[in-house]
Amino acid sequence: MSYQVVHSTFGRYRIRIPQLAHDSDFASKLKALVESLAFVTEVRINAQASSLIVSYQDSVCSTTALEKFVSCIQAAADCVEISLAESLPAGEDLKPEVNQWKDLGFPALSLTLALVAAPLELPPLIVILAIAGAATPWFNRAAESLLNQRQPNIDLLDSAWMTMQTVQGQFIAPALKTVLVEVRRTLRGNTTQTREEQSLNLLNELDRYVWVELEGEEQQIHISNLQQGDRMIVKSGEMILVDGIVVDGYGLIDTQNLTGNSTPIVCSEGQDVFASSILLEGRLCVLVNRIGLNTRAGLAALLAELAPVHDTKIGAFQAEFVTNAILPTLALGGTIYLMTGNIGAAISPYQFDFGSGIPISISTTVLQALIYAVRHGIYIRSGGILEALAHIDAIVFDIDVLALDSPETMEAIAILQSQNIDIYLVSGVPESIALDVATQLGVHPHYVCAEVPFTQKINLIRGLQHQGKTVAFVGDGEDETVRLACAHVSISFAKTSQIPDPTTDVVILEDDLRGVTHAIAIAKRAMEIIYENTATIVIPNLFMQIGGGMFLGVNPVYNVIVNNGTAFVAEFLNGSRPLFETNFLPPLKSSSQRISQGKSNGKALKQGELAKRLGVSSQSLTSKRLKPEFPIWTQARDPEGIAWNFDPVAKRYRHSPA
Repeated sequence: MSYQVVHSTFGRYRIRIPQLAHDSDFASKLKALVESLAFVTEVRINAQASSLIVSYQDSVCSTTALEKFVSCIQAAADCVEISLAESLPAGEDLKPEVNQWKDLGFPALSLTLALVAAPLELPPLIVILAIAGAATPWFNRAAESLLNQRQPNIDLLDSAWMTMQTVQGQFIAPALKTVLVEVRRTLRGNTTQTREEQSLNLLNELDRYVWVELEGEEQQIHISNLQQGDRMIVKSGEMILVDGIVVDGYGLIDTQNLTGNSTPIVCSEGQDVFASSILLEGRLCVLVNRIGLNTRAGLAALLAELAPVHDTKIGAFQAEFVTNAILPTLALGGTIYLMTGNIGAAISPYQFDFGSGIPISISTTVLQALIYAVRHGIYIRSGGILEALAHIDAIVFDIDVLALDSPETMEAIAILQSQNIDIYLVSGVPESIALDVATQLGVHPHYVCAEVPFTQKINLIRGLQHQGKTVAFVGDGEDETVRLACAHVSISFAKTSQIPDPTTDVVILEDDLRGVTHAIAIAKRAMEIIYENTATIVIPNLFMQIGGGMFLGVNPVYNVIVNNGTAFVAEFLNGSRPLFETNFLPPLKSSSQRISQGKSNGKALKQGELAKRLGVSSQSLTSKRLKPEFPIWTQARDPEGIAWNFDPVAKRYRHSPA
C-alpha cells in the first residue's frame, strides 16, 4: 500500500494515500481502524486530496504513532477485498445504536411519573409531556420516513399506538414500552461495542516485535515483516499471533479467545496452533502459515466489524412483509373502531411490531454463525451465502482439487450423500481416470463429466439450477472464476496465506474436504435457530395482540411485556447461544498435519532434485507445491509414478503416503 507523509507536527499527521480518492470502502475501514486507537483524538479523510488527517495526544511518540497509522493503512488494504457493500433494511431497531445507560433517563422518568401519577395526583400534562419526550425518537423516524422516503415505516404504528394510549389516559403502557425498547437498544449497543473492542485487540497486537529463528539464531523483527514459512518463537505468557504448526517445543495453551473452550490443551510438535491463543506454559517454535487478518482470529475480527448479515432472503422477505403490512394494519385498526367504537381493541394490532425483533434476531444469529464458522476454519462471506448453504442439494466438484489420498475426503463425500445431496464430478482428465475416481468416491458414473469443453461444465451447473436445485461448486478459486460465479455458492480451499478473491463465497482454510460438510451443518443449525426465534416472537404476539387485545381487552401493559419479552428472548438468549456443543464438529486437519504425520515415508529430495526428476522447472514446483492436487500432478510426471508432497518444515519433498 503506497502512502506519503506530507505534513507532520506534534500531535498531528497528514498522510496522502492515493487509494482514498477512488475507494470509499477502504476509506471507511481505514477511518474506523484509526479511530479505534486509544491515543487518537480526531480523524478526518479528504477523499479529493487523497489525505488522511489524524490528530493524537502529543504525549505519544510521533514515530510510534506513525507506525500504528501505517499498520492501520495496511490492515484496511488487506481486508477491503473481502468487504461487502450492504444496505440495512428499514426498521427502527436496525439503525446503528450506540446507546448508553444514561440514554435511558427520559424513558425512565416517564415511567416513574406514569407509576406515581395516580397516587400523587400529578397533573396529566406533566406525564404526557414526559412520555412525548421519551417517544420523540419514534416520532422523528416516522416523520423522516414519510417526508424523505415517501412511505410509512414501523415507527408510524408505534407512534400511533403510544399516542392513542396516552390520549386514553393509559400512561404506564407507552412509558413502559419506551423503557423496554431502550433497554434492548442499550444492551445491543454495549454488546456491539464490546465485540468491536475485542476484534480490535488483535489489530493492536499487530504493532509489536516478535522473536523468530533465522539461520539457527533467535532474532527480533517487527511482526509486519513475518512471512509464510518463518519460524516464530513463542514464550510462556505470550499470545500466539499467527496460524501455524508447531515444529519444536512443548506447551500448555489457552484457546478460549478463539474456541470458547476454557480448558487449556497440551500442544507439541506437529500440532496446529492459531492466533489469539495464549501460551500458558512452555516454549514453542511455530512454522508460520497465516498472519494478521488472514488468520482465523483475524477473519473473525473482520466479520465482527463488517457484520455482513443483511443480505438473507428471509430477512428481505420479512422486511418486505412489514413494509406492505403497515397501511393494511392502520386500515384494520380503523375498521375495528368503526365497528366496535373500542379504541383499545382498534389499536391493539399496531403492537404486532414484527419489524424489530425478528430482523435483529436474524442478524444476531447469522453473525454468530459466521464467526463460529471462521473460528473453526471456514470463512463464509455473508449471511446470504450462509442461508444458501443450508439449502444445498447438489454439489459439483472439480476432481483436481480433491485430495484423493485423504480419508477425510472419503468421509466428507459419504456424509454429503447421506444427506441426499447429489455429487457431480467434473474435470479435464481422461474419462477412464475420472470414472476410477468416481468409483473410489462412490459417485454414480452418470454424474461424471470428463474431457468436455469448459462451456459444458458451466452448462452442467446451469442445468442443475434449472431443475430447481441449489448448487454449490467446489473448485480452484484462482482458475475457476467463471464457473464459481455460476453456482449459487462457490467454495474453494485457501491455497496460500492470503484469502482468495471476492468471487469465492466460502473458503475452507485447511486442506480438508470435511470443511464443506461443516459449513453446511453450521448453516442448517443457524437457520433452525432463526426459525425458532421467528416462532418465539410471532406466536405469542399473535395470541396476545389478537386474542388478548382485540377480543379480551387485556391490559396493554401485558401486550408491551409480551412484545418486548419475546424479542429479548430471541435476540439475547436464543439467538446468541452457542450453535453447537464444543465437540460437535471434529477439527479440520491441515495439510501441514498430514505432512508432519507422513514425513518419514520415502526419501526426501531437494527442490532442484525433484524438478530434475519430474522434468519441470523449479518455479513450477514453487507455484504448485502447496496445492492439494500437487501429489496427483507430480505422480503424472514422475518416471516411477510416485506422488510427492512438500514438507514445509524440512523444506524437502517426500513420497506422498498411499
